Amino acid sequence: MTDNNQTTGMSQPGMNQPDKASAYEITRRRFLTLVFGLASALGLGAFAAPLVRYAYPVLKGEVYEKVKVTTTADVTADGIRFDYQDVPSMVIQKKDKSYAAFSLVCTHLGCIVKWVAKDNEFECPCHGGKFDENGKNIAGPPPKPLTQYNLTVQGTDIYVEGIKS
Repeated sequence: MTDNNQTTGMSQPGMNQPDKASAYEITRRRFLTLVFGLASALGLGAFAAPLVRYAYPVLKGEVYEKVKVTTTADVTADGIRFDYQDVPSMVIQKKDKSYAAFSLVCTHLGCIVKWVAKDNEFECPCHGGKFDENGKNIAGPPPKPLTQYNLTVQGTDIYVEGIKS
């Protein structure tokens, strides 16, 4: 005697259908797929994190202390060199007899520029960059002006406090 279901090709409800419990069963294939997927996601995240940090840098508020640099009597045509927050810097007297203070770090590759009083400009020995007495880049590869500091003269004392914006 043959089974009527085999000859007609019809199946009874519930036959050859996975039950709900087996749909959530962790098979070896499903486990390995999850493990490799998680490892891939972590690997991509580790690769992308530095790129995101580069694109969105953390801005830090800095506190600048007021520092007495020199006196007006000490400033010569060659300027006065000093370190401000561990950065080589210089106070110069401009043509109009006012004073200015600049970082001596070149904005191109970080070389230390030199004040050339006879030419009234800063010159970078590395790649020929030049800056005028206002720190503005006038020749060579430097992309930005020199960093200028806030400078105040109180009596005969010259003070530097923070970066000029």
